[in-house]
Amino acid sequence: MRFPPPEVRKSWPKPNYVDPVERGPALMIVELTLLPIAIICVALRLWIRVGWLHRSGWDDWLMVAAVIFSLGTTVLVILATQMYGWNVHVWDLQLHQMETGRKASMAGQTLFVLASSFVKMSILASYFRIAPKKSLFRKLVWGTFALVFAAFITFLIALWVQCVPISSYWKLLADHRDCIPEGPPLVVQSTLNVVTDFMIYALPIPTLLKLSLPWNQRMGLIALFGFGGVIVIAGSFRAYHVHYVLFRTYDITWEGFQIWVWTAVETNVGVICGCIPALKPLFFPQRARTQGSRDRSKQMYGSNASRNRGEKIRIPDDPEDVELDTRVLTSKDREANRNLSDGRSVSGTTDKSHYDHDYEHQKSYMY
Repeated sequence: MRFPPPEVRKSWPKPNYVDPVERGPALMIVELTLLPIAIICVALRLWIRVGWLHRSGWDDWLMVAAVIFSLGTTVLVILATQMYGWNVHVWDLQLHQMETGRKASMAGQTLFVLASSFVKMSILASYFRIAPKKSLFRKLVWGTFALVFAAFITFLIALWVQCVPISSYWKLLADHRDCIPEGPPLVVQSTLNVVTDFMIYALPIPTLLKLSLPWNQRMGLIALFGFGGVIVIAGSFRAYHVHYVLFRTYDITWEGFQIWVWTAVETNVGVICGCIPALKPLFFPQRARTQGSRDRSKQMYGSNASRNRGEKIRIPDDPEDVELDTRVLTSKDREANRNLSDGRSVSGTTDKSHYDHDYEHQKSYMY
C-alpha cells in the first residue's frame, strides 16, 4: 500500500466514520449471480461424468477445486465489502480497518491465483482428450500447461514473500517494514493472466475449424468461444484497474472495488465456460445414451468378427483409454496395413477407417 504524500492527504475531505459514502451493491449482485451458476455447472458436470458416464478425469476434479476457491474468493470479498471498508473512500477508514482490509486483500489475491490457475489447468487437461498424440496441438497444450503452472507457483510465492516478516504487509505502522514494491509483480501477474487466457481459448481453434459440423453445433462453438472472449475482456479490465490502483491513485479501497468486480466475472465465467463441453449430454441425451451403450457393448463383447474368430477381448483398465483414443493424424498406410492383417477389405466400402472413427469420436466428444 502506497502512503500518500502530505499534499495529497491535505486535499482529502474530513473523514466520515459514521455514514461514509459507499459504492453500492453492484459487487454483491455480480458475485451472487455468477457464483451459483458456476456451482450448478460444476455439479451437473460431476453428475454427468461420474454418475452417468462413469468416466471422470483430472479436468473434472481440477474444476471442482477451482469452484471451491472461487467460492472462497466470493465469501471473502463480500465480507471485506461489508465489514472491512472495501466499498468506501480510503480517507473514511480507520487504521485498524485498513490493516484488516490488507489481511483480506492478501487472502483474496491468494484465492484468486488458485481459482484462476485451476480453471486454466482444468480446461487444458480437457484438451488432452481431443489432442492427437505427437501432434503440434498436443505439444502446444503441454507448453501452455507448463506456463500456467509455473506462473501459478511463481506468483503465489512472490505474494507471500514480498514482505519480511509477512505481517509487514498489513501492519502499516510497523517499526520495520522490509517489503518489495507491490505494483510490478501484480501488474506482470495480471498481464500474463490475460495472455494465458487468450492462449487457452485460441489453442483449439485451428483444430476445430477442420471439423465438418452441422450449423447447430457451429452455433455452439460460437457461444463457447464467445464465453472465452468474455473472460479475456474481464481479465483485461482487471489488469487495467490493477495498474490504475497501484500507480495512479491513493484511494485504493474506492477504486480497488472495480478489481474485485472483474475478478468475480473472470473466475466464475471461467468455470462456466470450462464446463460447457461436459454438459453436452444434457442437450443430446439420446445420443449420449446410444454412444454410452455402444461403448459398453464394445468393451464387454467386442466386434462380431472378433467373436467369430474366438479372440479374447481386452477391456481397457481405465475408461480414459477409450476416451483419449483420438489419433486424427493416423496415416493411410498404417490403416491399410492394419486392414490387410485383419483380413478386411481395404476399399473402405463396408467399414469406416480408423481415421474416420477417430475423427468422428473427436467431434462427438466436444460437440
